[in-house]
Amino acid sequence: MAASKLKISLAANYDPELIPEIAKYPVDEVYGKFPADGISGGRPRYMATPVSPSALRNYVRLLDSHGIAFNYLINGSCMGNREWTGSWQRKIMSLLGRIQDMGIRRLTVSTPFLLELVKKRFPEFRVRVGIYAQVDTPSRAKFWEDLGADSITLESFSINRDFRRLESIRKAVKCDLQLIANHACLPNCPMQSYHQNGFAHASDNSGGLFIDYCFLRCSRKRLEDTSLYIKAGWIRPEDLHAYEELGYTTFKLLERGIPSSELLKRVKAYSERQSPENLAELILSCGFSEPQKKERCWALRNFFRPWQANPLKLKKLLDLARHQGMSFPKPESDIKIDSRQIPADFIDGFRKRDCMMLDCKECGYCEKIARDAVSVSPSFREESLKRFADIENSLATGGLWGV
Repeated sequence: MAASKLKISLAANYDPELIPEIAKYPVDEVYGKFPADGISGGRPRYMATPVSPSALRNYVRLLDSHGIAFNYLINGSCMGNREWTGSWQRKIMSLLGRIQDMGIRRLTVSTPFLLELVKKRFPEFRVRVGIYAQVDTPSRAKFWEDLGADSITLESFSINRDFRRLESIRKAVKCDLQLIANHACLPNCPMQSYHQNGFAHASDNSGGLFIDYCFLRCSRKRLEDTSLYIKAGWIRPEDLHAYEELGYTTFKLLERGIPSSELLKRVKAYSERQSPENLAELILSCGFSEPQKKERCWALRNFFRPWQANPLKLKKLLDLARHQGMSFPKPESDIKIDSRQIPADFIDGFRKRDCMMLDCKECGYCEKIARDAVSVSPSFREESLKRFADIENSLATGGLWGV
């Protein structure tokens, strides 16, 4: 393994058998939260991995014995204005007290008030600002550092390949800066705020039905234009050095709740700076051959809402999820990104490009690489696009609600 200051922040799936394996690599922390703690987070409840208080306590102890910290997420972009009520204040104080008793000393937040609350009432916590705070300029980073942030996750969806801005932000603050290395989100996603607010309210026990329209829409767009798999701001394991040269050494790896073999594959790839033959294995959040652990009766618990939508119509969503391998096992991936077809100097192609100001069609850099590197099973693509169109039509015309 190459000697470096590399630190990895890894998604949790609460598998204790995985811990000794990831401890062989530079994993500094594992991040996660209870499926339902009453405080907004960054993923809807139906995506959460079940874990009890006693299981989390034991998991944190095992991590600690291997020199790995646990970072608890209270990172929702919106608290629904409940933070100004006494009941919410009592709830957050109780939660912080309980996780403190478990030995947890790291938190991630995405709202300034919550950062101030934690720093004043629980100063022993080391607090990271999450990506949903959308820190993408030196002045925004300085704002959070002045407010007391110990670390900041930058808005990786948009600036992972903007080296001038990354350099300016790194020079502006002294706190640790983290980048998400393996996301597949649309570049400069126009749905980002809508999506993260939907996640916040789908994770706070408010009880409303959540349909992930944004994920449906971006999944469809990627199948319609496969160059979007290349345009997403992921970082290849081979290109970590380009960021380390700027002073970035902490990288976050997604996704929570995925199989242990997949998490280990991601840790190994980034630690050894070597992509697998199919780069999609590092960046996709679904389509795994092993099942993902879910709470009992998760589909009924999260989608059977006859007073909100027609359950028979919602079955279309579950059928689509199964077809895509979302929360269901899939024998093999229908999406391939051949890492051998990505140029060795791939990242250098962005050093002098300002992608925020470019018309992609005039540039053509990512499209050319995608033609050689990205392949999607034709039958999977055709069937998927048909299913996406059918569901989007049902949503837009009110078919799910019979209106």
